[in-house]
Amino acid sequence: MNPDIRSALHQRLRRAPSSATVPGSLPVLFFGDLFSARVATVGINPSWQEYLERDGQELTGTRRRFETLISLGAPSRSALTDEQADRAIQTMRGYFRPGGNVYSWFAGYARVMDGMGVSYVHGTAAHLDLVQESTDPVWGDLRKGDPTQATALLHVDVPFLKWQIARFPLAAIVCTSSTVARALSESLGAVVAKDGTTGKRRWAVATARVAGRVIGLASWDRPLAQAPGLTREEQHALGVTVVKALRRAGVASFDARGRGSMRFRGGARRARDPRGGSAA
Repeated sequence: MNPDIRSALHQRLRRAPSSATVPGSLPVLFFGDLFSARVATVGINPSWQEYLERDGQELTGTRRRFETLISLGAPSRSALTDEQADRAIQTMRGYFRPGGNVYSWFAGYARVMDGMGVSYVHGTAAHLDLVQESTDPVWGDLRKGDPTQATALLHVDVPFLKWQIARFPLAAIVCTSSTVARALSESLGAVVAKDGTTGKRRWAVATARVAGRVIGLASWDRPLAQAPGLTREEQHALGVTVVKALRRAGVASFDARGRGSMRFRGGARRARDPRGGSAA
């Protein structure tokens, strides 16, 4: 790992949590292998269910998705050793490993990625968030109940996301909500290049110049889980349409060899999962 990148990732892991952060959790820097990804979906923030059972107990054993202070044996974030931080990063890179406890919120986006010719499983796609902290209450409730803290989290975390987009080999960003699309378009100075309608979604593709290269931003008018829903075939078709629009807009093409499927453990969950980006 590049020493400068490693140092920046460690620094973010050691930053103090907010008062709304899930106790004992670490910031989720990325879901999947950002080091090889060509496309990244972007949400608002990680669900508390990435760390906790529904009864509030920490996920353990094969149900654990990410390292925590307890799993690493660290008394605090600031006390994380380099080895502990590296272990946390490695677990994040392996989030979509076959047989892992992947949160079912990703199922629809995995189909969109497949339509784009990339895959979470094979490391050609990854997931990022505007805010890396997993919060309880969920983002929508935090924004309503404590808008000052929500704004503060965006203020300190969006610059880290911009750094990730600049430093890692991403060709395109897929915004999972209108909140994300507005924030990134404004932050990156994106300009809409193409738009249209596929199935039940009005989509748009924009471009921005980041770190000397053109990056595409794809978005649509409502999250995948929000009514009216899309069938599996329509989710895949949306990905096909978006990647064609990105290519026409001058964004680098994607390597279709990374395509692959995902299997989810534990069955389907309610359509409106409490991830930050799922209902914005």
